Amino acid sequence: MVTERYRFECRDVADCDVVVYSEFEESIYEAARSHLKDIHGREVSDEDVAPYIEEL
Repeated sequence: MVTERYRFECRDVADCDVVVYSEFEESIYEAARSHLKDIHGREVSDEDVAPYIEEL
């Protein structure tokens, strides 16, 4: 049973209200990078999104 959960809340632009949850740390980083690339056109690294990943 997975006890950790992770959350990414997009703060790239004021009107973006995307929040992503995952039980796997690896996939939350992938989802955050994918969202920022596909929606906002930004190529980012894990280090760039790390401050926006919250462990719940």
